[in-house]
Amino acid sequence: MRLRYALFALIFGASTLVWGQARPGSLRGTVKDKTSGEEIPQAQITVKSGTFKITSGMTDFDGNYNINPIQPGSYTVVCEVFGYNSVTFTGVQINPGRPTELKFAMASSSVELGSIDVVAKYEAPLIEKGKTAQSFGAEQIRNLAGRGVNAVLSQTASVVQDERSGGTFFRGGRSDGNVVFVDGVKMRGDINLPREAIQSTEVITGGVPAQYGDVTGGVISTTTKGPSPRYFGTVEYVTSALFDRNNYHLAGLTLGGPLLFNKAKTAPLVGFLLATEFSYTGVGRPYATPVYKLKDDVLADIQANPLVPTATGLGTIRRAELLGADAFEQIPTRLNVANQVFRATGNINIKTGKKTNLVLGGRAFYSNGRNGSFFHSLMNYDNNGASQQRDLSGYVRFTQQFGSSENSLIQNAFYTIQADYTRNNFKNFDPNHGDNIFRYGHVGQFETGRIGLYGFGTDEKTGITAWRKLLDLDTGIAFTPSQYNPILANYTSSYYNLVNSGLIANNIANLNNIQQGGGLLNGQGPYDVYGLFGNVGAVQSGYGYSQNEQYRITASTNFDIKGHSLIAGLEYEQRFDRSFGVAAASLWTLMRNLQNDHMRELDLENPLLIYRDGVFQDTITYNRALDLTKPRTFDRKLRNALGWNPNGADQKLLDIDNISPDQFQQFGGLSLFSAQELVNPGGSAYVSYFGYDYTGQLLTGNPTLNDFFTAVDDDGNRTYPVRAFQPIYMAGYIQDQFTFEDLFFNVGVRIDRYDANQPVLKDPFSLYPSHTVADVNARGGLEGSEIPTSMGDDYMVYVDDIKNPRRIVGYRNGFDWYNADGSPQPNPTVIANLSGGQAKPWIFEEAFTDPLNPNAPVLSDKSFRDYRPQVTVSPRISFQFPISDVAEFFAHYDLLVQRPSAAQSRFNPFDYVNLVFGNASTVDNPELLPQKQTEYEIGFRQKLGDRSALKINAFYREYRDLIQTVSVTEAYPATYVTYGNRDFTTSKGFSFQYDLRRVGNVQMNAQYSLTFADGTGSGAESGLSLARTGLPNIRYIIPLDYDQRHNLSGNIDFRYGQGTDYNGPVWGKVKVFENAGVNLLATAGSGFPYSRRVRAYGITQSATPVVGLLNGSRLPWQFRMDMTANKVWYFNKNRNNFELYVQVLNVLNAANILSVYPYTGSPDDDGFLASPQGQQSIAFTANAQAFSDLYTIRMVNPTNFSTPRLLRLGVRIGL
Repeated sequence: MRLRYALFALIFGASTLVWGQARPGSLRGTVKDKTSGEEIPQAQITVKSGTFKITSGMTDFDGNYNINPIQPGSYTVVCEVFGYNSVTFTGVQINPGRPTELKFAMASSSVELGSIDVVAKYEAPLIEKGKTAQSFGAEQIRNLAGRGVNAVLSQTASVVQDERSGGTFFRGGRSDGNVVFVDGVKMRGDINLPREAIQSTEVITGGVPAQYGDVTGGVISTTTKGPSPRYFGTVEYVTSALFDRNNYHLAGLTLGGPLLFNKAKTAPLVGFLLATEFSYTGVGRPYATPVYKLKDDVLADIQANPLVPTATGLGTIRRAELLGADAFEQIPTRLNVANQVFRATGNINIKTGKKTNLVLGGRAFYSNGRNGSFFHSLMNYDNNGASQQRDLSGYVRFTQQFGSSENSLIQNAFYTIQADYTRNNFKNFDPNHGDNIFRYGHVGQFETGRIGLYGFGTDEKTGITAWRKLLDLDTGIAFTPSQYNPILANYTSSYYNLVNSGLIANNIANLNNIQQGGGLLNGQGPYDVYGLFGNVGAVQSGYGYSQNEQYRITASTNFDIKGHSLIAGLEYEQRFDRSFGVAAASLWTLMRNLQNDHMRELDLENPLLIYRDGVFQDTITYNRALDLTKPRTFDRKLRNALGWNPNGADQKLLDIDNISPDQFQQFGGLSLFSAQELVNPGGSAYVSYFGYDYTGQLLTGNPTLNDFFTAVDDDGNRTYPVRAFQPIYMAGYIQDQFTFEDLFFNVGVRIDRYDANQPVLKDPFSLYPSHTVADVNARGGLEGSEIPTSMGDDYMVYVDDIKNPRRIVGYRNGFDWYNADGSPQPNPTVIANLSGGQAKPWIFEEAFTDPLNPNAPVLSDKSFRDYRPQVTVSPRISFQFPISDVAEFFAHYDLLVQRPSAAQSRFNPFDYVNLVFGNASTVDNPELLPQKQTEYEIGFRQKLGDRSALKINAFYREYRDLIQTVSVTEAYPATYVTYGNRDFTTSKGFSFQYDLRRVGNVQMNAQYSLTFADGTGSGAESGLSLARTGLPNIRYIIPLDYDQRHNLSGNIDFRYGQGTDYNGPVWGKVKVFENAGVNLLATAGSGFPYSRRVRAYGITQSATPVVGLLNGSRLPWQFRMDMTANKVWYFNKNRNNFELYVQVLNVLNAANILSVYPYTGSPDDDGFLASPQGQQSIAFTANAQAFSDLYTIRMVNPTNFSTPRLLRLGVRIGL
């Protein structure tokens, strides 16, 4: 632990919250005579940043040069050779991890005129050798209307973005199959950066180089800007306040420049970049549909008096269920959903020597906001929960270049070593209650009055007949409303008022009376309004937090050997994921059940005869009997905290409902309980955790599984420690780029090793170690049962009794079952019936260790083994060959592998403890294997002129071992649902991409893709309903949920230049649109699939059967256009600038349909109210008209539609 924090302090502290750059790139090309075409040797190539030299190289005898490494960024490159005019290219983009090609055609200098310098702006070739990614530069990203990576992805072929789910799907892959790198660091948490920090973003949809692993979808790699040799900065402010009430505000500040120069002042030795953004968003997800809320006066009245008496005068109904349409009003926008975000990123670059370089980096992200939902938007928006997220990252990277002579076999060799650390913290809470978890469910203080109830009878101990105490009777409860949840308290106050005024015939004698009459007790919340909307006062949020850490060490080396450019590298990564959550409101119910549990009965063995002045009063009373054998940590600790006798010898009864939340917090909070009380094995747990202890404190050690089953505290209570999820990922790779005749090859191989580093159940069908065929044979078999020779030694044996079997009834190998005679049995229920109703494995004697229940096996660490690390080999092959000077053919083959998701694969020992009681929902599978993807792609690139090019490609992908829910039918002791590597999907398609470089004022790119994505499951839980039936694990090939067949996008940038390059209108002497432009991004996509239903069903009801095929229907097409218009003014000799811009998202205000009701196919009418079953349901509601009005509002779900048009005004100042 100390080592980890020391590493973080070293990396992050040194970086002072800044970030570094990605894997170095290189510059290569040829220098030729412009007239003769002959190669020119000994030409000097110099790479500069501003006026400062960064590095240089020379051409060989064939006129070739290769300068390696160069940090990614934008540079000026100068070529000089004696007898020729120098040639300078500005704005040469060096991309991370791949070469930039730059060719020089040199003109001889004139004797009469002397040498003439030629300066030109660099443009990347329309067809770049070896390039498999689509690149987006800083200027292109800055001109887009949308901020963040989604605006970039919308221009990438075969990438589907689903606004309804927020998922991004590359070529039919699942959204969790993607990986994001920033400056070479694998991202966890928020992936967006301050826009001014971005140098370039590359998107790889196919032809993934061997450097990238742990991915089956797409790769997004962003490079931030490096330090500049001159001081610079930008200040930016964006707002929507002039156009709407969504209150979007963003402020950004970017600074950079040199910190230290060499002695000659010719080059900077240390430089920095710092980019920050702060945003406040009043409404992050605006609604295109009308927004309603309860009128203020109606809301205030219902909050104060949420209950009304029933017509019978017995009990109450909730007033919210009587609200008609006239009680609601339309408002401009959503309420209480604001969010604040801060981002910081940058780098410090240190030139430590002529051939060495050190980069220190870091990143910070913080968000804090409210979590609003449509369900609570009508009358309970004031109680929206809150969440906080903090991401901190830091790394240090060292690069060393090796010198080489002209005759050396190895050229341009260098290596890079990097260590990085990332920590993500997330917290979910109620902003009104914060960390005081006892306030979450507090309704008020209930003081219970009690008297003894007596009956005339004979005391069995003394034989005396008298008035005997029978029980303590609750006589009345005094209620004091909670100051923490005043509206919640009003439910109970309202009930008291109705009782006291005689409007209802209920009483307040005890807690049950209050609850049955409609009042609330501590720990309870109000019923929803017909299940359609949340009621007033409901506490929406629970309490929980998590902390994820990632440590990575990577090393790579690049070198050239003759015509081969090789890259080799190693990666090591370990994660430490931790989480804690508590059902805060439910703690009150738990405390109520635990209090006084050891003294519930009267002590009839010790009667107390009542005398007055020596005269027996014909009365016998009894104290409470104390059963000190009962586990009672909470009761004992609370009594101690109150200063009472811890065992109850003082006969005082706890009344937790009469103790304030703050007192519970002061008394120790969750430490008042034992782990057993909070975990509640076999029942509903009140806490969930891993990496923390049961009270929410970070674990200081690394407990074993045996500790989970045996560790106890000082009082002898089990503590159930669960260590953090600690998977280990390692990889090695090598990639070779070379040319054979006219063919350019990029060949690589990657070896991945994944170790979940956790226990797994030895046999998923048995919680206890059980006999195999080999075990039975070793003990001489079972008399009367002959094992067929076709049964393998590792087959599991099923018998008629788990401990003392008399006969064998069947066998199992994995998920395949066999009868006793060895014949296949597709239905394990048959074998279960032969075992007496449940399939019974022959369990080893060692499992029966409970002396109090010798015939019941005991779960222990012996049922588990360590995860077996998975090693996979992933070849990557791509090649290109020219068809002509302006066209080429390319193809590639990739095998990609990705570790299983932690959401389905983390080992949770409580799952298995609950299985002992036959109580488990979906059990994570810690033995999941990596998922695999195989891709084949062919394509063609063609230059259509000097300024445009066309790319056509076709691909086919297979995804295997994808994660899906499966039923472990007839597992012992209970059937359960888990996850398995069961799904298989395919995707195929082709795309067209057109790229037009700027011609005059216009630059344009466009793409169209056609993709078919089919498979057995769209996500890890798409088959959950089927798995829960316990039926065989049947799979069907259907269109996936994200199967968007047609996808189009186009980006047009129209821009006027300045000075002599300006060709726009002139008003008088004013060049009106100088340095002004408009950027339009249009996207269109066909509809996603969904399943039609045979008849209407209510929003709160289960779906009716499917009619036709699964996912056999389609949503309508979606269309969207975004725009940015800007103008820049330069001043101070063009060293500074001022920019004014307008962003318009969804220019045409298109109401795209994101989801529909599956019976009608409509986004705002499910057909239920008009259906016979709907009419029947209405008849049984408290108020038919109110139900209909509320249902009508609920049907128009705003998440069924895309966001409306949004306008923002921004200014940017360049310093």
